[in-house]
Amino acid sequence: MANLLEVLPEYVLHWLVQRGRERQLLQGEILFREGEPSASLFIVLDGILKITIASGGGDRVLERCVPGTVLGELSFFSGEASATTAVAEEPSLVLEIPHNILASKLEHDHGYASDFYRAVILAMSQRLRTTTRRLFTAEEGEGENFLRDPAARKAYQEIDRFKETMIGLDKQAIKQGGLTDEDYRAFFVRAMELMEVSHHILGANSPAGDLHKQRLGVRLQHEMLPYLLTTEVAERFYSKPRGYAGDYLAIHGIYRNIPGGTGRLGPLVDRMFLETPPSIAVRNRRILLANEIVRTVRNKPAGPVRVLCLASGPATEVFDAYASLEDRSRLRVTLMDIDLQALAFVDEVRVKQKLTSQINLVNENLIALFLGRGKTRIEPMDMIYSIGLIDYLSDKLVNKVLHFAHANLAPGGRVILGNFHPRNPAKEFMDHVLEWNLIHRTEEDMNRLFKDSPFARACTNIQFEPLGINLFAECVKEAD
Repeated sequence: MANLLEVLPEYVLHWLVQRGRERQLLQGEILFREGEPSASLFIVLDGILKITIASGGGDRVLERCVPGTVLGELSFFSGEASATTAVAEEPSLVLEIPHNILASKLEHDHGYASDFYRAVILAMSQRLRTTTRRLFTAEEGEGENFLRDPAARKAYQEIDRFKETMIGLDKQAIKQGGLTDEDYRAFFVRAMELMEVSHHILGANSPAGDLHKQRLGVRLQHEMLPYLLTTEVAERFYSKPRGYAGDYLAIHGIYRNIPGGTGRLGPLVDRMFLETPPSIAVRNRRILLANEIVRTVRNKPAGPVRVLCLASGPATEVFDAYASLEDRSRLRVTLMDIDLQALAFVDEVRVKQKLTSQINLVNENLIALFLGRGKTRIEPMDMIYSIGLIDYLSDKLVNKVLHFAHANLAPGGRVILGNFHPRNPAKEFMDHVLEWNLIHRTEEDMNRLFKDSPFARACTNIQFEPLGINLFAECVKEAD
């Protein structure tokens, strides 16, 4: 999906934010309707909207729009009624810019107009390219050239072997009344072989072209999806009921590490997902961050220690840190998240652990906050961190995060940002099967981002969880 927030020049985006208004949408609320005129352009800030078109007496879903998507642009350019309907699939937030205000700006500020039109055309072309590839993949055959490639044939063979394994396991479960741990281990080996082949043919070093990768990715998902949908934790990453894969309950499910699901094979596949390298890395990073919070407290000789977590989710690492401290009263944590359900989940835990006076919960739109539209004011922090936020953000928005962190750290305070590393062997499984699309970054990427930020230098430390899949880039704010 094209992301307008990533391609708009900063000054263009700031004008839109200042002149537009934020509009909250309830689940099922219609933003604009097919066949009716629209008086505004919209940018999705949070949540997810589905775009539908009337088809055969019903509504056909054309696409789902995530934060950063521009909506209503064709009506703005053509002046015609909307060709589609936009419906909030869950509680959402959009930035609404009235046509008359935007049109006046574009008419009188030609430089602004040039940059605005260029960004919108780029976003629209990205969306058209994605749609074209999907249609071509769905309608065309496999392509003889692709099937001549040994790696491609190997991938298809592994997919067929995986299907045969699943059929055999299902029959065995019926016959035995269940499956043994030995059965699971044999299945896990086969699943990892398929993941390894997928990594080779779909990964960055694959000789295959983008179209061939898309075809194989579609086939891989098509064959694995029926089993995936019978799981509990993995299915949540695929279905994204909160609009993105790693919501608070999805991450909590990985932390709990208890397979679930329906039918004979659902729990088996869920267990496999929970034992894949990314899931193990997620559990590892919880421990790493808890240790960093404790270290922050112990390295400050006296007084309160203030820690801020951005996109906090279940915040389990915070409660782990409190459990390790001799004097819990010194640690003051602010947990910031846009998801009210995530904050409600954390509130129950902090009440049970009698930490309501120590943990402050803040409901905030982080994108708006980084753009200067946030309503939250915080005290200087000794540590600001995020475990998995920037995996979803472009370099441009990561730079905003670093501006915010630098401005809100006390001298000598540090920021720690977690990110998946490209060496993740399950990246292609995440991308194509789960549609859990993350931006993977290297050490060089993180050093570059920090150099281009107000920190103006490379990371002061980069560490990895034990598998080396999640990196954590740290930088200390120097005293003025």
